[in-house]
Amino acid sequence: MDPRIREHATTIVDHSIDLQAGDRVVIQLPPEAEDLAVALYEICGDRGATPIWLTHSDRASRAFLRASGEEYETPDHQLACYENTDAFIIARGGANVTETSDVPPANTAAHRRAFKPVQEERLSKRWCLTQFPTSGHAQLAGMSTEAYEDFVWDAVGLDWDAQREFQAGMADRLDAAEAVRIVAGDETDLTLSVAGNHALNDYGEKNLPGGEVFTAPIPDSVEGDVHFDLPLYRQGREIVTCGSPSRTARSSPTARAKTSRY
Repeated sequence: MDPRIREHATTIVDHSIDLQAGDRVVIQLPPEAEDLAVALYEICGDRGATPIWLTHSDRASRAFLRASGEEYETPDHQLACYENTDAFIIARGGANVTETSDVPPANTAAHRRAFKPVQEERLSKRWCLTQFPTSGHAQLAGMSTEAYEDFVWDAVGLDWDAQREFQAGMADRLDAAEAVRIVAGDETDLTLSVAGNHALNDYGEKNLPGGEVFTAPIPDSVEGDVHFDLPLYRQGREIVTCGSPSRTARSSPTARAKTSRY
């Protein structure tokens, strides 16, 4: 096993979820991340915690969502599992990032509505969402698998205490700001109001790797143009095209001011 996988697991349990003896832990990983599951199981055994590994397969999800239509019920058995869990570890890292691209959007939306009580229960506990490097995500990034592994694990292995302190100053600056202007090259120039909003310092606890200070714009306050030089995928679909021309921005509750690309 690559020693960086054990380091990744150690960062998750020590920094992100603060694993304790007696904890009941749900680990949700794709098959490609089995080595991370092995490392996490080993640590749980050593620390006196009890893990369950729930394998997540995009292929299986696609088959279910396409076959079941738009009628879903909240999965009470999964909700019961989550209600009796202390901490969650979830990793992204499938083989094909567009596996669910041909699932009807109405099916996906209906499933997400039915799943909302489960998600809310999960978010009420200690949790960490992390990235496991795979060849599929390396391809999406336009990198070799080895280079992408280096990229991800270098980011995971940051000194997160130092990163928290570094980012705290940025969060304070955003908290005090009335407006933000974002300029990049000749094609991106955005202004937006953040008056009264609180900036969040993401230092690798809920999201690993983190490295972000983020806030949201005041609705209808965003003006200007933005150019996207990297694609963005959501639910298996490309929603931002790489190299797309500049466009007039509209306010979005998910807009973020980031301190790093990752």
